[in-house]
Amino acid sequence: MNSQCTFEARLHDQYRAYQLMKRKLRTAMASKIIKNLRPTDLRNIYHAIHKKRPQSGMIPTIEAIPQARESFLYMALFASIYRSASRVSIKSALDLDAIIFAWDYFCTLFPNHIRERRPFGRIRPANFDEAWVIILAINNGFADMGYCTTCHRNFLIIHGSKYLPVCQICAMDNIRRHESAQTKTRG
Repeated sequence: MNSQCTFEARLHDQYRAYQLMKRKLRTAMASKIIKNLRPTDLRNIYHAIHKKRPQSGMIPTIEAIPQARESFLYMALFASIYRSASRVSIKSALDLDAIIFAWDYFCTLFPNHIRERRPFGRIRPANFDEAWVIILAINNGFADMGYCTTCHRNFLIIHGSKYLPVCQICAMDNIRRHESAQTKTRG
């Protein structure tokens, strides 16, 4: 009975690894959630799917992902999709099925934005690694989801970011109003 449980757990992890590697998650990130497979096994799965080695290098940080205010809008949308799909509290545990669903749905909304390498556009997360980092940051308390009482939308707060922890939609509206008022006073 015990060997059957081990076999089933390994088979389940192989399926989960396949799902993550298919979306090109870095093997270093996947090895933290998939415990029954060695990093070598994960690299082999990645290579079997994509016919190339997995991406190496530094894992992105949540603070480095948003390059513009507009990036927060897309990141908040992705996080909201994940929160809606998750069967557990997003601050207490990771829901792998919800992460995969949120990423796949996000990709159907923005089909031409996926970038494996730089340059990335304003639509973030630009790849599954960044999506994973956003979810981990929320889970670990480095980021939070807020609700704006002015525009009635969810927004993402990244602690330690160069952007203030406010609704970025309202912040962009205020900037536009300020620029519009300056243009009118000049003209």
